[in-house]
Amino acid sequence: IAGSCVQGSITLNGQPLRQQRFLKCASYVAQEPLLWSQLTTRETLRYGADLHGAGSSAKEREALVDEVLDHTGLKSCEHTLVGDLFRKGLSGGQKKRLCIAEALVKRPSILVLDEPTSALDSTAAFEVTRLLQGLAKSSNLLILCTIHQPSHRVFQLFDDTLILAAGRVAYCGPTEDAVRHMTSLGMPPLKAGMSLPEYLLDVTNTDFTAAEQVENILDSWVPHPVESSGAEAAGVRETEMRGVGVQTLILGRRLAWITLRDPMLYASRWLFALVANLVFAWVYMDARDRTQAQVLPRIWLLSWCMGAPAFMSVVVIAVYSLDFHILQKELRNGMYRPTAYVMSQTLLMIPSLLVLSACALLPLYLIVGYSWSVVVEMWLALSVCMLWAECLAQLLAVCSPHFLLGMVAYIGVMFIAFLQAGPIISIGSITPVLRWIHSINPWFLCLRAMTTLDFTSSTFDGFGDVGELCDAPPVPCFGKQGADVLDGVGALLSSFGSEHHAAHDIAVAVGVAAATKLGQYAFLSLKVVR
Repeated sequence: IAGSCVQGSITLNGQPLRQQRFLKCASYVAQEPLLWSQLTTRETLRYGADLHGAGSSAKEREALVDEVLDHTGLKSCEHTLVGDLFRKGLSGGQKKRLCIAEALVKRPSILVLDEPTSALDSTAAFEVTRLLQGLAKSSNLLILCTIHQPSHRVFQLFDDTLILAAGRVAYCGPTEDAVRHMTSLGMPPLKAGMSLPEYLLDVTNTDFTAAEQVENILDSWVPHPVESSGAEAAGVRETEMRGVGVQTLILGRRLAWITLRDPMLYASRWLFALVANLVFAWVYMDARDRTQAQVLPRIWLLSWCMGAPAFMSVVVIAVYSLDFHILQKELRNGMYRPTAYVMSQTLLMIPSLLVLSACALLPLYLIVGYSWSVVVEMWLALSVCMLWAECLAQLLAVCSPHFLLGMVAYIGVMFIAFLQAGPIISIGSITPVLRWIHSINPWFLCLRAMTTLDFTSSTFDGFGDVGELCDAPPVPCFGKQGADVLDGVGALLSSFGSEHHAAHDIAVAVGVAAATKLGQYAFLSLKVVR
């Protein structure tokens, strides 16, 4: 309220209440059932128990999972996939209960739920609410939840009710005393056949009740001070987070299992890279002859080899944008730290990109024939470019307000990277305002590294010793030895030349990829704090 001043302090277990301390004793269940669709009910709870299980043994964590499954009535579907639009799985009510069960494996003292009955039919809503009531009594658990338009029998399960209107408290206290409080302020009594929640919403809503009467209700509410019993309050149970290393291993194991169960994110791109570059290699088949006329086509083929799979990383944005909501829920619930997630994601991403690069490079070696003596270095250079593309997609998935905007931004960045990759236009011809981009462009750096590796280990026909075998112009003539060919190409495309070192270019590209990954971590941490 304008002009007001809030004073005082809040402590928990004798310590100032901060977000991290609150997360140690509380769990939050979002309105939407945010769950990993590729996991079963038991797997979801097992990974949650592992992440929250600091100081407990594997046997104790498994017993906790069994106990929670029994309490939430999910034992019958413990081996059922959560499911999504593409695979059959749990019902809406079961997903709601699983979200509650996932929060319970943390063994919290406080459970906060946002509209736990929304999108459920009346029976499922009643069962979920009755479950919460039973947990509150059996586990000595404080449960707070917002609820809209509850049925009469659902509303009767609540011990206390807080009614808000215009951002102010209209009533807070035992549910059965709410009507008596309203009638004492001159409001009409509850009509026969009218449900209690509907009555309370009507008398505090200015659309159905005179604004002066609603204002009177709000002004008349006086908070009742909490009376202390004089006894020392028992401490609230707090759970400690596991170390970053352990969190990384658990998340890595979960992510690997999800990928194995649903490998389309990587397997589809492996197949695309293999087929697309098979077509490119077939089109550029004449480049298998190391002649003067095929020098530039060999460079172009390498560029297409990098571009096709790199552009396909755009699908990562759509996938990670959907996963980000689950990730955000888990991070805000204190399940693990952003560092652990980024590290586990990287551990799985690197071997997958190595396979992707091998699929992209294999057709070129089998059909066109690049130098086998540097195949490992070529593979490494291509993998670094794929790593940067993947990190860029993950960064845009986190920082874009909508995944379509992220996809558009990704295509725009990749198109600029393609234009400044070297073969299309000489870098020296680009205006200085934009020329700097090539120095941090992994597509350009890795392409130049691969070109340098292939050419310096090769000789080219059609030149002779001093150019006596060169055909008449306009047929190009660059040189015989690879280093001379690179210098000849450099006369046309200033970014190439024998003075450049592949190791240096790859190292700079790795640095750019790492900086992009750090950007993802920074945005992720910032969003979690917000």
